[in-house]
Amino acid sequence: MSKKKIWGLAFSISLLSMLTIYGLAMDFEFLKYEVNEQNQLVMYDGLNGPNPIINSDVSKEQEGLSVLGSYMSQFNRWFLAGILITPFFIASYYLLFSEKWMGDHPKKKKYLSWTLSANGVAIAIAVFIWVHYIELVNDAYHNVLFYIYPLM
Repeated sequence: MSKKKIWGLAFSISLLSMLTIYGLAMDFEFLKYEVNEQNQLVMYDGLNGPNPIINSDVSKEQEGLSVLGSYMSQFNRWFLAGILITPFFIASYYLLFSEKWMGDHPKKKKYLSWTLSANGVAIAIAVFIWVHYIELVNDAYHNVLFYIYPLM
């Protein structure tokens, strides 16, 4: 097999396995919420959940819930984008660290440094996005639960 086929095989296997895990374990939603029959907010995050928020009546919080839902939806899209990007790095590292395919290739160090640099940039962007959306979701969550209605 050629290097391109090995890279493609490693990419395909890692992409399919990550999407399968994300789909089966989390239903393609890392963050989600629902309102149960007692009008309590129920949160799901990652593999945790359901976590009902006791003593929370969110029946009158439709606007806040829609904001919370939109932030969670945007975060889930970024999370899926990260899952789609990760197999590029997995396949590249597999090929670069394979003695059979790269061995003592003269440009191995150059390719490895480029891959590490790109991976570092991707991780920095992912951390920034993660922190940004977790703050937005947390603020929206608090607005839903602790909104104080103005006195009439």
